[in-house]
Amino acid sequence: MYLSKLEIFGFKSFANRTVVNFNKGVTSIVGPNGCGKTNIVDAIRWSLGEQKSSTLRSDKMENVIFNGTKNKKPMGMAEVSLTLVNDNGVLPTEYSEVTITRRIFRSGESEYLLNRNVCRLKDITNLFMDTGMATNAYSVIELKMVENILSNKADERRNMFEEAAGVNKYKLRRRLALKKLEEVRKDLTRVNDIVAEVEKQVASLERQAKKADKYNKISTILREQELDLADRQYALWSGKRNGFKTRKEEAFSRKIQIESEVRKLEDELIVFRNDINTIENDLKIKRKDISAQTEKIHSVQNAISVAEERKKSLDKNLTRYNQELEELHYQDEDTDDLIFENGNKIVQVTNSISAKELGISENKQTILDKKQLLEDKKSELRAQREENLNKFKNITEKEHQLKNLRKNLDNTEAAIEKLNNRILSITNTLAKTVGYLEELEQEKLEAGEKLASAEDHYAKKQTEKEELEKELTALKDKEHEERSTLNSLKDKIDFLQSLINNLEGVSKGAKVLIENEGWTEKEKTFLADVGNAEENFRFALEASLKNVLNNLLVESFQDLQKAVNYLRDNNFGKASFYVLGYNSEIKKTFIKKIQGYSTRKNIKKLEKEEAFIGWAENYIQAEDKWKPFFKKLLFMTAITRDLESAFELSRKFPDFNFATLNGDFLNNNGLIDAGSAPKLDDTLFGRKQMLENLKNEFPRYEANLLELRGKIKETEARVEEIDLKYLAEQNRIIINDIANIEKQIAQFEFEKKKSSDEIEKARLEINELARTSNQIDNEISSLSLVLEDQTAEKKRADEATALLEEEVKSAEAAYNSLVSAQNQMKLELERLLGEKKNLQNSTERAQTTKENIRKSIQKREFDITSTKEEMVSLDGVIEDKQYDLDDLEAERKKLVAVETEIDNNLRVIKSQAMELEKKLLEFRKERDRVSDEIHSADIKINEITLKIDNLFANIKENYSITLELKEFDDLETFNFQERSNEVQTYKQQMKGLGPINLLAYSEYEQEKERLDFLHKQRNDLVESEKDLIRTIEEINLTAQTLFLETFAVIRENFIRIFRTLFNPGDEADLKMEENVDPLEAKIEIVAKPKGKRPTSIELLSGGEKTLTATALLFSIYLVKPSPFCILDEVDAPLDDANVDRFTRIIHEFSKSTQFIIVTHNKRTMEAAETLYGVTIQEEGISKLVSVRFNEDFDAILNRQ
Repeated sequence: MYLSKLEIFGFKSFANRTVVNFNKGVTSIVGPNGCGKTNIVDAIRWSLGEQKSSTLRSDKMENVIFNGTKNKKPMGMAEVSLTLVNDNGVLPTEYSEVTITRRIFRSGESEYLLNRNVCRLKDITNLFMDTGMATNAYSVIELKMVENILSNKADERRNMFEEAAGVNKYKLRRRLALKKLEEVRKDLTRVNDIVAEVEKQVASLERQAKKADKYNKISTILREQELDLADRQYALWSGKRNGFKTRKEEAFSRKIQIESEVRKLEDELIVFRNDINTIENDLKIKRKDISAQTEKIHSVQNAISVAEERKKSLDKNLTRYNQELEELHYQDEDTDDLIFENGNKIVQVTNSISAKELGISENKQTILDKKQLLEDKKSELRAQREENLNKFKNITEKEHQLKNLRKNLDNTEAAIEKLNNRILSITNTLAKTVGYLEELEQEKLEAGEKLASAEDHYAKKQTEKEELEKELTALKDKEHEERSTLNSLKDKIDFLQSLINNLEGVSKGAKVLIENEGWTEKEKTFLADVGNAEENFRFALEASLKNVLNNLLVESFQDLQKAVNYLRDNNFGKASFYVLGYNSEIKKTFIKKIQGYSTRKNIKKLEKEEAFIGWAENYIQAEDKWKPFFKKLLFMTAITRDLESAFELSRKFPDFNFATLNGDFLNNNGLIDAGSAPKLDDTLFGRKQMLENLKNEFPRYEANLLELRGKIKETEARVEEIDLKYLAEQNRIIINDIANIEKQIAQFEFEKKKSSDEIEKARLEINELARTSNQIDNEISSLSLVLEDQTAEKKRADEATALLEEEVKSAEAAYNSLVSAQNQMKLELERLLGEKKNLQNSTERAQTTKENIRKSIQKREFDITSTKEEMVSLDGVIEDKQYDLDDLEAERKKLVAVETEIDNNLRVIKSQAMELEKKLLEFRKERDRVSDEIHSADIKINEITLKIDNLFANIKENYSITLELKEFDDLETFNFQERSNEVQTYKQQMKGLGPINLLAYSEYEQEKERLDFLHKQRNDLVESEKDLIRTIEEINLTAQTLFLETFAVIRENFIRIFRTLFNPGDEADLKMEENVDPLEAKIEIVAKPKGKRPTSIELLSGGEKTLTATALLFSIYLVKPSPFCILDEVDAPLDDANVDRFTRIIHEFSKSTQFIIVTHNKRTMEAAETLYGVTIQEEGISKLVSVRFNEDFDAILNRQ
């Protein structure tokens, strides 16, 4: 088996469709960095189902699509097709050529095709599982994978061993079994929770059913007691309310007399109040004049105070202004002295600055001359040093070449000795291989015949089981439907039975007569129970008979008299009756009177109306003895389609009654009963007959359900008898046996061919190594002479360099001395310039200060003059205000005397008014007392009315009955509290029962059935858990045994191949972690080349790591060879000698394994039979160029 062809389109840099045809043997892919060589390897990986975008050197999978260049647009899809020749049946398929295609679109969608047929990723993964060609197997090796294989992170290393051992499928089966086991345990936990909950519900429903029965008994007694108490309370409260109304009327008459006296006193009081208001207005005017005069006095007094305070303030300001003026004269003199002193200092500093600037100018040219001399010496020194460095590099390179040549000579001689020993060892093992091959071929033939028979048996059983499962599903669906129908039917029966048993909507008297046998031994029934009708007309007849359906039917007047006497004797209230045969003659006479010509004419007209359906009496189904009742009750009642039709016919025929199919009713007296349609189960009419019909249907549905359950059990038993899992496992065991036989045959064939090839190759290698040894000796002699000459030249150059370095140091010291002196002079000059600037700024600030002082002196002199003038003016103002104050105080005294006289008159009149108000207050208090009596009576009346309304509403809500006023002789002696306590006791008993579920029994049966089903499910899950645990244990045992056997063989191969690639005495081994599950244990690689003892393989050189990884790879190939192997720049760290070893071992294995090598090494290219070059002719787009060599590897070696 080998890779035949790779087609790439739109994948990474391969924008154009590219076809790579692979041949058997060794194919090399070459090209410069960045041309897209590794993209070919990525394409192969990707087509095999690689799912990690990081492995493909990308952030996300969509990035593998060609992304466009400057001249070419991005593509929307990438496609790679890989064709494999399956000539030896490594892949488990009947096709000799297999093509795998993978596509990806920019939307993120992917497609997988197998031989141009759409398939799943899982199908491709299963196809390559345990063949050595999966994405995580050892068929593709990159340079970075060498580091990963040999690193402490041993995941990739373990994957290679597991692929070789073929345990991946066992690990997959174990993982699936563990996942299923976890799901089963979760289901079991969930079912246990549900079972616990359902068990609680079943127990609860059983208790609820018992409570519902107790509730019905208590509610009957409560109804009787509460209605009797309500009648008595209504009578009592009505009497009390009438008494309060009489008291209210008497109080109202007294209130009218009192209000007359109040009005007379109020009129007299108004006259007094008018006089008081007049006097108070005069008094207010006088007091206002006094207040105005007082304000004027205060105003003058305030003006005098302000003037005096202002005069004091001016005197203080005058003293302060004189002191400030004297201080300003002193500051003016100090400023003049500072300006004169700064002028002298500025002249001295200016002279010093001129001297410094002259010295700096003279030194500048000298410094430039010294700097130029120093730069020239440094340039000469750099040139000399660069020449010395080149000579040193040449000498070092030659010494390194000489060292490598001597090492290669030693390696060549050791390799010749090793090859001679190898030829002797291979000859001994070749003879054993031939005998094993003949035995394995016979075993393979027998296993193939056994597999064909097993697969045919499995297909038949699978078809049979699928048909049975379809049949079982249909039976279960039908069983569920039948069970739902049966439960619904049972609920209806229970519901109707409870309505009939509880006598819902029946009056107290009628209920007592039905439930008691004391008054008659004959059948007792209601009108609603003796009639029936088809379902289409049930609502119409229910509406027509709504008010009389609960009337009790009796067969004679004697029975009627017994019933009435029984109710009266026991004080059980009243009931409505129909007596058989009563009033029938009167009815006929009445009908004859109204059925005149006009009525008969209207009947005929009505029957011809389109909306008319029929006469209600014609749709009654009842015994003959009861039909007269219905005929009388339904006389002149017609049935119509809907309410609109009924309204239309009622306007045309107002003497008739109309009922609709939806249960609406129009009475000829104008009463209309309409609304939403009632439910069929809620109707009273024909309820008993409906219950009887449902009970007759129940056994038939029950029998159907039992029959279906029997068929389901029979079908389930037949399904369980067919164990496809066991049959499939038997097929897999046979397939595995065949695969193992084929692997062994391939291994021995490989061993046989390899042994012959190795002997021939070893002889050729010995001759080549001898020629190489002579060539190395000649190169060592020539290189030694060249090295001596170059060493002498370097010594002379070092002496010249030392002399130049001394001259540079001397020139640099002179230059630095001049620069230092010049910098010191510049710093002194900057200091003098700053000092001069500070003196100039100080002088300017002093001049500004002097000008400000002069302005302040002028302002203070002006302030002193104006202050003295204002003080003289204030003395005159104070004198004038004092004269005005004396006149205002004399006028105020006159006004106060008049105000006192008016106030005395006002007090006398107010005293007389107060006496009158006292009398008025007494009458008002009497009026308020009478008003309170009226209000109290109103409150009592309202309270009693509210109680009566609440009583009516409560009885109406609870029992749908309207109370009527009755007379009781024992109201005064009746114990209302005791009866109320009894009612409350019954209510508390009902409340104590909690929520009542009247359908609890049917729900209990349903939940009990569900509980039994859940118990069966739980038992099935427990058994499934046990089976899965046994399966996991068997898988572990098989996989561990297979892995340990394979590991032992790989270990022996690794030690042998390692010593072939290195030296026979080198130490190498594979170690597995002890006391750990072999399927999870770490695998350690020990590699110690001759002369080295590294503590870890990570300390090996790059070349040594590559050869170690190569030894491991091919030791696995000896156990389970992969049909192809792709090596991506694995030879990069190897030197020429190790590359030769690398290419030889690849050539040995290329007889059974196809190699595709991405490389930059020329020696590796020479070993290839086919060479592909990858170039970029158009920017950003890779293109392929191929070369096929006619010479084989052996011929190339002989020519070298």
